[in-house]
Amino acid sequence: MSHFRTSSAVLVLAATATTAVAGDDLSARFTERLRTVIPDARVTAVESTPVPGLYEVALGPKILYMSTDGRYLFSGDLMDLGERRNISEERREQARVAAFVASGVDKMIQFGPDNARHVVYVFTDIDCAYCRRMHQEVGKLNAAGIAVRYLAFPRHGLQSESYHKAVSVWCAKDRQQALTDAKAGKPIAEATCNNPVEEQFTLGEAMGVRGTPAVYLDDGVQLGGYVPADELIQILNGKS
Repeated sequence: MSHFRTSSAVLVLAATATTAVAGDDLSARFTERLRTVIPDARVTAVESTPVPGLYEVALGPKILYMSTDGRYLFSGDLMDLGERRNISEERREQARVAAFVASGVDKMIQFGPDNARHVVYVFTDIDCAYCRRMHQEVGKLNAAGIAVRYLAFPRHGLQSESYHKAVSVWCAKDRQQALTDAKAGKPIAEATCNNPVEEQFTLGEAMGVRGTPAVYLDDGVQLGGYVPADELIQILNGKS
């Protein structure tokens, strides 16, 4: 069951989603069964699927599928070949949007105005080379009407050097400048305070982030890693 290794990360953020349950008994049954393999499992939504006897079970931004009796479980993509739709990815996109909203913009470091035409969410690591390259292009993105909202994702985990840098950035008087300086390799003053770094790292794990930058559009679409500014602008303008 190694694929449940980061299950606790999936579930810490489960409380951020609205519960939409297809019957309280199903939610309770699925929760009980899941906790045999994921001890802290919290089901946040249960929905029927087009497949009889198969239910979509959400754990925050994580989507799983279970049989009605709770015996069978699988994690993967449910495809509608007739309509050529990836039903699972559509639901993941909706769950990501809900998770970003619940996480709170006030806990992110934003570059660009609140009324920007587009928003991208970026899980970032201060010491990541491609994260630094992307940050050098933030000005171009802002000029094109795109706001960038950064969430911390220290790739080497909590208590790593990058983690402590992310905390110091958050606790700085000017977070934007501190992040810009840190990404330019400049020293920043060490600081500690209440911060969202661990929470955001946990959210990233729940979404399946494995590398940085991890870029998501405001409709929940996952772009993947670094995308040059001109290409990102073109993608977003195409969605307008």
